[in-house]
Amino acid sequence: MTRTLSRRSLLAAAASLPVIGGLTACAGGPGSTDRTHQLVWSTYGVGTGTYNDLAAVANTLTQRTGRQIRLMTSDTGIGRLAPLINGTAQYSRTGDEYYYAFEGNDEYCSEQWGPQALRLVWTPPGNYGVLVRKDSGIEKVADLKGKKYPRLIASTSINRKLEAILNYGGLTGDDVEHVDISYSAQIEGLKTGQIDALYQNVVGANVSELASQYPVRWLDLGGNDPSRYTTWEELAPMVKPGKFTQGAGLAKGESAVNMQYTIPLVAMAERPADEVTRLVEALDENFQYYKDTTPDAHRFATDQIQLTPLVIPFHDAAVEFLTRKNRWSRELQTRQDALLERERLMTEAWPDFWKSQSDEKAARKAWVEWKKSNLPPLPEVPGTLAEDPTSTAPAGGTA
Repeated sequence: MTRTLSRRSLLAAAASLPVIGGLTACAGGPGSTDRTHQLVWSTYGVGTGTYNDLAAVANTLTQRTGRQIRLMTSDTGIGRLAPLINGTAQYSRTGDEYYYAFEGNDEYCSEQWGPQALRLVWTPPGNYGVLVRKDSGIEKVADLKGKKYPRLIASTSINRKLEAILNYGGLTGDDVEHVDISYSAQIEGLKTGQIDALYQNVVGANVSELASQYPVRWLDLGGNDPSRYTTWEELAPMVKPGKFTQGAGLAKGESAVNMQYTIPLVAMAERPADEVTRLVEALDENFQYYKDTTPDAHRFATDQIQLTPLVIPFHDAAVEFLTRKNRWSRELQTRQDALLERERLMTEAWPDFWKSQSDEKAARKAWVEWKKSNLPPLPEVPGTLAEDPTSTAPAGGTA
């Protein structure tokens, strides 16, 4: 296969990304003995809800522990993960790229990447789904047939979720009129009629502003019919249905079910256990100081973090912490062990697999097929696709 960009060149380029949002430690705060150790976390761009959450948490930990945390931002998954791989950043709060990089899928099926030994550290859940205007006449997913449906530019992962939502309602992409649009342009597109539905987090300034101008409806993805979710494992394995009661356009007492998944804080497997232990303990012990800083910060609570679907392993130190907090289970450990074995088998097979490929695009499909044929299936964990997806507060080992 033609060499396009060396792994070293890619990761060296990532090291030149600017560090944004430096958070200054408060002098004299508790735990100030950590002040000499600076950490860098990569995440989404300034102004996003994900950035705001992480900035609030990082600022709190800096003030409370004395350890300075700086945020490095990027609008792309590779831009968020490359600094983690090359050591410029020690942690990253990422989108679904954490899963695709672990698996070596999509753009990570390349000479520069391949399967990566990523580990979950902290997994706050979020709710996301399809929103419509109430005056559109669209009351359920099946009503999207023939409607103008977003196909987000440069967002393969969300487009797969949009397809899974259509499948829930018995539809496919052939049943809607796809409109190519950027994620950020969706709200204006819904206002002007360019699209009839949009995909968003249920909280956030932009979607709340929209709901204040137009009555809106979140299309419900609940129910006890497993057949509605048959394609979710393939299209969006990191997702499960989850109930929410606080979201744009919801009146007091109203609720809906849509997609629940985490935008997690991740690290490399070799991150020192004592450092990860200090971090997760600090997130837990200082929760009261940041829980009300943003609309989603309360979901960083230890009893809220999402444990299923488990699609990459947790860091060993995080497992020890979750065990002490009675959040871990036998079923989760079985899944964890299976994921570690999957990682070992993928890592061993990757060099020879890549040498045998002559076309990068064809290699992506071939790698997925190789895994289906050569890797054992992962054991199920109760609660991944809940029989009754109505819990708003994950608990125990089945959340």
